[in-house]
Amino acid sequence: MFQAFRYGFSDKINYSTHPILFFAMPNFSIKVLRRKEKFFSTATQHSVYYPTKLLKILQAGVKVGDETASLIAPNFKIPHMIGFSSDYIISKPYKLGIASLYGGVNVGLVFGELDERTSIDLPLVYHRLGVFYNRYGIEMGFDFFKQITDAISCKVDFGARVLPKFSGSYSFEHKLLLSWQKSERIRFSTGYKYVNADFPYGKKSRLLPYLPIAESWVPMVDIQWFSKKQKK
Repeated sequence: MFQAFRYGFSDKINYSTHPILFFAMPNFSIKVLRRKEKFFSTATQHSVYYPTKLLKILQAGVKVGDETASLIAPNFKIPHMIGFSSDYIISKPYKLGIASLYGGVNVGLVFGELDERTSIDLPLVYHRLGVFYNRYGIEMGFDFFKQITDAISCKVDFGARVLPKFSGSYSFEHKLLLSWQKSERIRFSTGYKYVNADFPYGKKSRLLPYLPIAESWVPMVDIQWFSKKQKK
């Protein structure tokens, strides 16, 4: 859910996409190494995604008896939308691991009218799609990567998303992932994501993946495969 399929095009360029999500929300990201020195490196990451199809699926909903349950009312029109994001990343190696700082801008292009009542007030979703209602947003954060053994690694990150002057203007997020590299092409990961965010109805915190119906938390399990050998 929080990880993507990655392919190394060269030593300086790699691209990624979420393969399962791609069919509902086409997305593509490219990361370019800009500078690599002994004590630090810099890179830029650029992403584009098209959420209209996913929102229409959520609007269609599912049948519950004689009624249809959906996250977006069927009487609203969902226009075509394209989202862009660009981040600048600075990384520095330490004895304990690799620390990175990043910051960037998100832009949402809407081709038509988008009613604010179509927003989905859920953690992770609201502030990512909020860029289309606010037209732009800012993101920043810090992450730390530690290679514990040849096969096991850990990643911790803390990030913030800000939608200036928007109702429900910020989201603070924290993620922890433990990964096991089973082979050159397969990796298993498990962990959690914590979100503390501001919504139109107030502030809320969640530990995810979260199941609203069961009011419970379950651990995240992620499987990755690679089309090219990953460098350590």
